[in-house]
Amino acid sequence: MELKSKILKSTIKFIAVPLIFLLASIIYTLFKTVTGPAIQFTSFNGFNPVESLSPPKAATTIYASNNEIIGKIYGPEMKAYQYVSNPSAYAGDSILYHLINIPPYSSNPDTLSLAMKAKNDFMQFLYNGGAITKNDIALANQNTNTPYFSILHTPYFTEYVIHKLYQNYQKYLLLGGLQVYTTVDPTLNTLAQQIVTSDFQKYDVPIGADSAALVADNPTNGYVLAMIGGPNYGAYLNMADVPRQQGSAMKPLIYVKAFEMGYSPQTMIDDSPICYGNYCPTDYEGYTVGWVSIDRAINQSINIPAIKMLARIGYQNGFNTLIKEGIQLNPKVYVGLPLVLGAAGVPLVRMVGAYNALDNGGYYAQSTPFIKIVYNNQTILNNTNPPKNRILDANAVAEMDAVLGDTALKEPLYGSHTYYYSVQGRPYGSKDGTSNGPRDITDYMFIPQLSVGVWAGNINDSLMSQYAVGAFQTGPMAHRLIMDYIQNNNLPIVNFPTPTYPTLNSTTASIP
Repeated sequence: MELKSKILKSTIKFIAVPLIFLLASIIYTLFKTVTGPAIQFTSFNGFNPVESLSPPKAATTIYASNNEIIGKIYGPEMKAYQYVSNPSAYAGDSILYHLINIPPYSSNPDTLSLAMKAKNDFMQFLYNGGAITKNDIALANQNTNTPYFSILHTPYFTEYVIHKLYQNYQKYLLLGGLQVYTTVDPTLNTLAQQIVTSDFQKYDVPIGADSAALVADNPTNGYVLAMIGGPNYGAYLNMADVPRQQGSAMKPLIYVKAFEMGYSPQTMIDDSPICYGNYCPTDYEGYTVGWVSIDRAINQSINIPAIKMLARIGYQNGFNTLIKEGIQLNPKVYVGLPLVLGAAGVPLVRMVGAYNALDNGGYYAQSTPFIKIVYNNQTILNNTNPPKNRILDANAVAEMDAVLGDTALKEPLYGSHTYYYSVQGRPYGSKDGTSNGPRDITDYMFIPQLSVGVWAGNINDSLMSQYAVGAFQTGPMAHRLIMDYIQNNNLPIVNFPTPTYPTLNSTTASIP
């Protein structure tokens, strides 16, 4: 009896579902007739005839700095075209799934809106009749109105550009005629990918990391020249644009405020135990060293002096300085004094942008992947000559550059690895970072013509080996890219900008 009941239910379902589809098709056809403009809607299996579609033209074309096409974004009709051209590529659980997940063949916003309404009504009818579930509708809503894009070159950077376009220029993406001219240097980006891929295996895999990322900027205008989000492009996150802890690499971005307020690289701070309420900071090495100068504390990544300095200049001053430097922080979230130790998660691309200001005499040109964006022959964004805003005192920056380029002060901590912090006698700056765990290691290195940041760690934020240190596993990548960039472009030696007004009356008074 139970078997007969199951057979009867299956038979009813087998007959009922096609009838529901047929009725829905009739209703949908009537709906289109009543509501106005004809809407081309690609269905399947005879409910609506499969129409002959021509390959849609790209609504948006993305160019590199050398005018090479690196990506295209199409309207949602591309999905319909692909399905009609090769339905077997969309094989799945049911014809119904494909039916409700193929957006209408239209890139006209008005027609698209009308088609979306018709489609939603159609799905609601199917749901009311028991042919589909709420999950089917949720899947359809996730995929509907999502343009199709293809990445042709510089994949992580192009993906980043597409993400920014979705954020800020979405209304243009389906209209057609959008031309996006980007900052990426394809040659440098290819070199960066080769370095990350090879050095990741050499330096990072042995300490338990599963990913690495690199960003390189032109510090004078903020142009992102290279972006590598992982050792190999695939189904992984773009780790160059994911917030991660920065460790001691955050220190110079806050110490520079102390220099603005009158403290100097020679100001002495007592590296001795201290507690602020329940927070008792410790040094990475596990022991304190007594009185140290700020320049030594920075180059040897001593934590307690950094905490004491932020407490002395005021948390809000440090927080506001990071905001000016382009670091996006939530003002409603109080990080506390560990802010100076990199406790707030910041994406690599943002940190490189912040270091640009130290590399450029205190001037800040917002980090950007765009040179210009043109729509129907009208420029809607123009970064050809981006404005430079002074955000940091010139003298304070000059002092910080001298500190970050002092190889001799790095040597006691890094020993033979100090090689990675010399650039053939050129002016340079560098700072590494290692977060608690360690979970993240970073290194930032710059010369006047290029600013580079490298991150390594695990995508799931799990621990690496205790031997993971920014200077040792990410420093070599930053150094190698800068050295190759110098050689490949035959770069002249350029000094950092010099102060344009009298030196500050720096305080040398000690801080207990």
